[in-house]
Amino acid sequence: MSINGVAKAALVAARNVITGGSAASLRLLGRPRHLVGYTSEALFLLEGFLGYGGRGAEPRHIHEFFGVRDPVPVSLVDPFSGSWAPPSPSYTVDVVALSMLCRLLAPKVIFEIGTSIGHTAAHFALNSPDDTRIYTLDLPPGGRPSLTTTYVDDLHISASQRHGETIFERCAGGEKVQRLFGDSATFDFSPWHGQVDLFFIDGAHSYEYVKSDTENALCCVREGGIIAWHDFGRRGVNGVSRLISELAAEGQKIYVVPGGSLAYTRARG
Repeated sequence: MSINGVAKAALVAARNVITGGSAASLRLLGRPRHLVGYTSEALFLLEGFLGYGGRGAEPRHIHEFFGVRDPVPVSLVDPFSGSWAPPSPSYTVDVVALSMLCRLLAPKVIFEIGTSIGHTAAHFALNSPDDTRIYTLDLPPGGRPSLTTTYVDDLHISASQRHGETIFERCAGGEKVQRLFGDSATFDFSPWHGQVDLFFIDGAHSYEYVKSDTENALCCVREGGIIAWHDFGRRGVNGVSRLISELAAEGQKIYVVPGGSLAYTRARG
C-alpha cells in the first residue's frame, strides 16, 4: 500500500473508531487496511441490530419476498473464495441471498455493474436457467473512473485490474456470461433498455456513481424485474445508503436481507 493509501486508510479507520468501531480495534493500528475493514464491519453490524432505522429499507428475506415456504437450493462457487469471502460472515449472507434471488426469479437477462474477479457473475451463472444471458460491466484494464469514487472503490479498482482470469470462466455455466468493458457513467445502455430481468449494482460506491448506475438500471429493467444493490448500510461506501434512502422517500419500496447488505426492489411500470 502506498504512503498516500496508508494515510487515507488511517483517516477512515480513525473516523470509524470515533463513531463506534470499538476500542478493541486499536489493536490493528499497525495494519490500517485491516483496521478499516474491522471498524466498518462493526458499525455495519450495529446498523443491523438497530433494524437499519431511518435508512429507508425494510429487512426481509428473499423467500419471504417471493412468498416461498419450501427450501430453495442454491449452488455456490467452489472454492468459495475471492473478494466476497472476507472474515465477516455478512458477505456470505449476501452471496447466498443473491443466488436465491436468481433461483426464484429465473431471469432471462441479467446485467451486472462491477465484475471485479467475476465472483457474483459466477453465482448468477450457476443459479440461473440454461438459456439466461448474463452481461457484466467493468472498467477496462488501465481505465479510470470519470466520476468521484470512494477510498474502498480505489482499492477494489487496483486489485481487480491485477487479475487476469475470472472465476466464471472456470465454473459451470460460465459460457452464459459476456464480459463488457467501460465506465458505467458513460457506457451506452440503450441496447438493454426494457430488456433486463435482474440488474445488480456493485460498481463504484460514491453517491454520484450509485445514482448514475441506478438511473441506468431503471431504464433497463422490465416491469416487474428486480434491481439489487450491494453494500447497503456499510460504512465507507455510503453512497448506496444515501441513494436508497432517497428512493424510499419518493415511495419506492426497498428491502434489505437481514444480516447482510443486499438491498433490492421490484421495478414499477
